[in-house]
Amino acid sequence: MFLIRRIAALIILIPLLLAFGCGREDNEGPSERPTAVTATWPEWREVERLEMSVGRLEALAVPTVAAETSGRLVRIHRDAGAEVSVGDLLAELDAETQRIDVRSASAELRRLEALLENQQRQVVRLQNLAERQSVAREQLDEAETQVESLSAQLDEARSRLETAEFNLSRTRIESPVSGRIQRRLVSSGDFVSPGRELFELVAADALRAILPLPERLQDEISIGQRVRLSIPSRPDDRVEARVSEFRPMISGDARSIELIVELENPGSWRSGGSVTGRIVVEQREGLVIPPGALVRRPAGDVVYVLAGDDRAVEREVTVGLRHPEWIEISSGLKEDEAVVLDGAGFLSDGALLDLQDGDDGPADGGNS
Repeated sequence: MFLIRRIAALIILIPLLLAFGCGREDNEGPSERPTAVTATWPEWREVERLEMSVGRLEALAVPTVAAETSGRLVRIHRDAGAEVSVGDLLAELDAETQRIDVRSASAELRRLEALLENQQRQVVRLQNLAERQSVAREQLDEAETQVESLSAQLDEARSRLETAEFNLSRTRIESPVSGRIQRRLVSSGDFVSPGRELFELVAADALRAILPLPERLQDEISIGQRVRLSIPSRPDDRVEARVSEFRPMISGDARSIELIVELENPGSWRSGGSVTGRIVVEQREGLVIPPGALVRRPAGDVVYVLAGDDRAVEREVTVGLRHPEWIEISSGLKEDEAVVLDGAGFLSDGALLDLQDGDDGPADGGNS
């Protein structure tokens, strides 16, 4: 009977002991584990809003080399695609006709010079005789008129010689600019006349970029606005230039504008190639944080500010301009508030923090 009473008592006490043990555990609760994070300070810096456009390059000057004298093309020195400098020989014409003209004009010039010299001596003799009244005045006047006529003929002969020498020099076809031969329009053996187009060149030193943009940006673009240009083959080599002009462009239902940006060729850019332009539409000072410090929550964009008790305070912020290296915060954050960087995505409001050493983290782990 005693054993039965002992067993009944144990049956009653066990649930009570279990309930007592569970109650103590609920009251104490599990220990909270801090989240390891790094922190950084917001900073003020110049921020830009860029509009990107992919356009084309054109040569600012596309001169056409034409024949300036007649002749048969006997030799071509440079072909399409060749790089040329000012004065480089492109082709040669048969110059025999021009050399004959030079010799003929030179001979005529010498003949008239001799006649003029002889006639001038005759005038001097007649003037001496006229002083002694040994010759009629009419004879002296006629001699002086002959001198004036020969002088005029001599000037004309000099002009003919200059023309002949010019035509002879133009049998050598030379490049008027530095650049590249885009097209050769003649072949060896062709007979060409003055005005016949021979070569089409593309100047190498001056280019212009044609950049299309949506019409909605028309009021935000102005002459002189900065543009950063690059080409696909060398994306890291950038040239900064300014908008030279812009014009409307309408194609079917599409309405857009074209920016014209003139630039000096950095050396390897070619007309006809594609170019990427980043137009600086807006520029200002802004408060920025690294992209990793911004977290997207259902309520919106938030950052986690470091509180003095090593707790994270969730702060909803308004985002401005974005860049791969920074994000502008328009409102909701002050420059003297440190924010969580690494580990921000694992936090919630009020989370306990274990601040790790970092290059950008605050020294004391709290507000400055």
